[in-house]
Amino acid sequence: MPNLALILVTDPQKSLEDHAGLPLLKRTLLSAQKGGIDEFIIVDADSDERLRTLLSKDARIHPRVRWSDNDNLPDLIKDRAPEPIMLIKAEAVFDPNIIKLMAQPGLENTSARVAVRNTAGKSRPGQCTLELNGDDVIDCSIRIPHQTDKHHQVGNPGNTKNVQTAGLILARPDALKYFAMKAAVSHLDLCDAVEDVLSAGKVKAVDVTNELCMEITSQETLQESKNKLYGLLSLSRDSPFSIHVSRKLSRLVSSVLVSLPITPNQITLLSLFIGLAACWFFLQGGYRYSVLGAVVLYTSIILDCSDGEVARLKFMSSKYGGLLDSLCDSTVFSGVLFCAALAIHRDSHMPNIIVVGAVAAVVMFICSNLYFYLHYVKEDPENDPANSIMRYFANEDSFYLSLLGFTLLDKLPWYLWAVAAGTIVYLFILIRDLMNSLSSSVKTR
Repeated sequence: MPNLALILVTDPQKSLEDHAGLPLLKRTLLSAQKGGIDEFIIVDADSDERLRTLLSKDARIHPRVRWSDNDNLPDLIKDRAPEPIMLIKAEAVFDPNIIKLMAQPGLENTSARVAVRNTAGKSRPGQCTLELNGDDVIDCSIRIPHQTDKHHQVGNPGNTKNVQTAGLILARPDALKYFAMKAAVSHLDLCDAVEDVLSAGKVKAVDVTNELCMEITSQETLQESKNKLYGLLSLSRDSPFSIHVSRKLSRLVSSVLVSLPITPNQITLLSLFIGLAACWFFLQGGYRYSVLGAVVLYTSIILDCSDGEVARLKFMSSKYGGLLDSLCDSTVFSGVLFCAALAIHRDSHMPNIIVVGAVAAVVMFICSNLYFYLHYVKEDPENDPANSIMRYFANEDSFYLSLLGFTLLDKLPWYLWAVAAGTIVYLFILIRDLMNSLSSSVKTR
């Protein structure tokens, strides 16, 4: 796994452009850091002070960054052998998992791996176009669009295809010696790096066409990268309703919030306040107020999706934020249950409904936070069939859709009884999981 990345800045102005709430350069660095890169050398021939000022304000990045004005680049990397080095364009947008894909074993048999995209013959200004024979890179050139392509095809034309670099190369340090030397006299691009590692030996291509991994060279690629980035915001536990409805709405909200000076935790608190407003509507009782409460509650749920999306877009996810989110969600859902029970008791004089509502609210609060502890703090796997079945029903979407259905049918008392019974069963399953987790922890000590 590489620990060092060279970040190649060829256009400082473009590196400062906004991309889903972050400057392109900062998104590139944080993506690489999340992918496992610990150290960065930013190769900036222009020594642009705006870039240094940008990164100096971010404690997540600043201590890990060194700067090269090209002259000292050979000295910075000469002692890195045999550790592989990642070269990344400052205008590259990529999924952090691409780093792990590039770092698979076997680099010792090649000079480098280069991420490529098959663009179906489309060329963009200034992009490095590669020729492949199988998975081997056999030649490299800069292709100028809308002009006659005079670049000579190398190898068997029947097995050769043209692809473009996606902004990432993983190379052995010895394969970059000429590249580092050229840095002293010129601006550097990935095309220069490919040419140098080609002269040092075999270069393998890694196809990332279907992944989020591309250079931002135009408005078209900018929009394409944003679409793919927002598409990665869904979670594995999302239900079909969340994927096809809630996430689509929350991404629209997130695309606005991500550009505002607001933190994910502040969005969580805003979701809490709107959820408490929903509790107030349910407390008023009556069919109209209950339906309004359900609508307001769904607004809170959309914001609850957005806080995590903004956190992932800005690389601000944390267990503290997850805990705050869990506490706010459980407070809102428990509040809705108890307020609905109070209103029904007041209006219909059902003697036991307050007890049912209180049990449902308390057990809901415990289950929600116990689940968070088990699967996000303890990080225990969810491979038990009974637990998986219960989770299918005991999730945010099931809670809301069933609440909406019973509200529209004017049968909220039935809903409270169903939730009270279901959460008690789920609580026993979670307690069993907790005991198993504690038992496993004792055995491993």
